[in-house]
Amino acid sequence: MTRLARWAFLIGLVAPHVAQADPSPLRLDEVMESVTVHDPRIRKAVEDLRRAEGNTMEARGAFDPRLKGDAALTTGAYYDLREADAELRQATTLWGSEIYAGYRVGRGVNQRWPTYFDNQTLSGGEVRAGIEIPIWRNGLIDEARARRARALELEDAARSVLDSTALDLEVAAASAYWKWVSAGQTSEVTKALLDLAEQRDSQLRRRLAAGSIAEFDITDNERILLERRALLVTAQRGFEQAAFELSLFLRDEQGRSIVPAPERLPAAVSLGDDPDLSEDAVIDQVLACHPEVERVRAELRAFDVDVRLTKNQLAPELEAAFEYSRDLGQLTGTDLDFTLPGNVFEAGIQLSMPLLFRDERGRASAARAKAAAQRAEVRFIEDQLRARVRDAASAVRAARERVRLNAELVETAATLSEGERRRFDVGSSNLIFVNLREQQAALARVRLIEALAVAEIEQVRWTTTTGARCR
Repeated sequence: MTRLARWAFLIGLVAPHVAQADPSPLRLDEVMESVTVHDPRIRKAVEDLRRAEGNTMEARGAFDPRLKGDAALTTGAYYDLREADAELRQATTLWGSEIYAGYRVGRGVNQRWPTYFDNQTLSGGEVRAGIEIPIWRNGLIDEARARRARALELEDAARSVLDSTALDLEVAAASAYWKWVSAGQTSEVTKALLDLAEQRDSQLRRRLAAGSIAEFDITDNERILLERRALLVTAQRGFEQAAFELSLFLRDEQGRSIVPAPERLPAAVSLGDDPDLSEDAVIDQVLACHPEVERVRAELRAFDVDVRLTKNQLAPELEAAFEYSRDLGQLTGTDLDFTLPGNVFEAGIQLSMPLLFRDERGRASAARAKAAAQRAEVRFIEDQLRARVRDAASAVRAARERVRLNAELVETAATLSEGERRRFDVGSSNLIFVNLREQQAALARVRLIEALAVAEIEQVRWTTTTGARCR
């Protein structure tokens, strides 16, 4: 394969492809479904959530039961000993305690004489069970429980990021879709404007041949033709650019970007009924359920876990331990018979603490600062959401009012344009005024198209801002 062929192959893999001809107009819900199923940004958020779930599972692993075993042979001195030990431990969330049970056997090579090793047992070995309890530090919370709690909160934060990403992409996809529709319909308006000038050119040439107009009018109309052809090129370029931007949200079953064909442009767009824009009624729910605020609150709860942990670590490490053991098996006929048989209960306590606590005090101060900064972030997001709800409602009202006014302007401008053309046909006007009226009518239609697109985009923004539900 030549270098040129390799580049062509690679470009074909990554470049968006043009969709096959489809007779049906492209719908917004089709774009939204494509975003939900195939958009790489959704996939990235999903994988981030899976990573957070994996971290949670890893943190829970600190409370998995642990089995430990060892065996040893002591020989070469006056006494020999064969020993084996197995122990099962289980950390719990009850005040940081840990329970364990074990079995060991330690037998001398010569069973007639005691070896005086502490780990020697009777023939049946020794069973034991016990519990270790932190009394001060690590009682209310320890590193394992803090890590698990922190992972659970960060998993909630990742889930909120996924929800927030979906809402942001919904607004972005709607914006790209309606800009594509607007650009396409604007291109059609510009094409219709050019068609009027081309039709007039034929009429003017017939009138020139009849001697009713001067050559100057033909030249002026040619200027108008060139001007409108340039406008059409600009409009078509804008339509193509909008199609490329929409291809970032429209994908096929393999996840490849699709450039929508011009034939799929909707013929007409109309607004539905006025929505309920009671922002005061939805603000409380938005502040309680919106994924952006849920994310920062989950992160704040994770920081609060660190605060509680570092505060607890400022205490001395004081631990208590309780153990029960019993030797099993036949008596040996030696001095071991007086020391090994029977129930044995042991209790102990251990104290350990640094003298200056500088490490602990430093980490506690840093944790409090991070939590305080996150509380400020939560408050800002809440204020931002309040403003966003009110702004979204205001934007919808303004956009719909703009549609209404531009619709009236279209009717008025169209009437004036048609009247000016009739006046020109009877010789009561000139090309300057006809061109001006036609441009005003076309501009009014373009503004109505843009107003409809903005109204649809703002409606989606209102819905995504206020439509979130608590999990």
